Amino acid sequence: MITCIIRVDASSEIGYGHLMRCLALGEQLRSSFDILFLVRHKNTATKIRKQEFRVYEIASDVDDESVMISLSSKYPNAVWIIDIKKQFSKGFLPELKRHANLLLLIENLSYDMEAADGVLFPAAHLDEKILDPWLDKKHRYRVLSGWDWIILREEFLNIRSTSKDFPIVVTTGGSDPDGVLFKLWDLLKDQKIQAIFLVGESFSFTDCLPNEDQYLKVEDYNIQYLAKAQTIISTFGSTITECLYLKKPVISVAHSMENAYGSSLLSRRSPACFDLGYFKDLDQERLIKAINTYQEPSEEILNWLNKSPIDGKGAERVKQWLIEKTF
Repeated sequence: MITCIIRVDASSEIGYGHLMRCLALGEQLRSSFDILFLVRHKNTATKIRKQEFRVYEIASDVDDESVMISLSSKYPNAVWIIDIKKQFSKGFLPELKRHANLLLLIENLSYDMEAADGVLFPAAHLDEKILDPWLDKKHRYRVLSGWDWIILREEFLNIRSTSKDFPIVVTTGGSDPDGVLFKLWDLLKDQKIQAIFLVGESFSFTDCLPNEDQYLKVEDYNIQYLAKAQTIISTFGSTITECLYLKKPVISVAHSMENAYGSSLLSRRSPACFDLGYFKDLDQERLIKAINTYQEPSEEILNWLNKSPIDGKGAERVKQWLIEKTF
């Protein structure tokens, strides 16, 4: 069986979205490839081993590129999937590809990108102008992006959107290192709006959560809350498209300026996503207006959700693409 090496990291600082989609992809690929995850952070390795995948850990004092080149010799003709933001040095990707059967980059902009067989942007908000400094237009056929390539976690694929028991559910990501939850809580406090704030096990500020009242509550993260929400407020990331897949209107709040741009693009491509921009610039009036708009969604929004282009088969498409290129 051909080895597939997946390079990914996760932490409270960089978030867990990359890891979640790589685990979803690994689950899809494990029947056809021998999966090996390559990671640097200890907690990343622990989460991956819980899914019964093999893991190779990079020591903290060792360079990524040297480890990857070394492994490419140990596993000749392997399939490589790289999902980290690091900008690789000139010459690295061609050297890796020289030993690899196939090279797929995920949301990575680096020198010599044309050495990769494919560059996956598993989202519907890609602005191809960001590729201009890195990938010549004659190589754009390598880019895989759009609604069809969105990778959803298995837990979302296995759940159905049910009753609308909760008016508003707020989810700010696994770790929320910037404290978006607190900003949204302060804006909703004293507004007599019922909302449930979801907090995951990796949340950065568990020891200083705000005091609940009869309207605002904190609950441990559970996908059932999203499935039963009427409207969802979410920091921009993979959860946005997961909620759209569940046919839920989503109010998007970006936790960084980079994500704010992505949020604005996605809102132009889906009426069911309401962009509120960068969280530090958000005021109470705009937030309340968005909530009022999306708690009684328009016919346009409902029609889009009912005909949503997100079919949940993104990981299957990536697998098929890899198989067609490899075998």
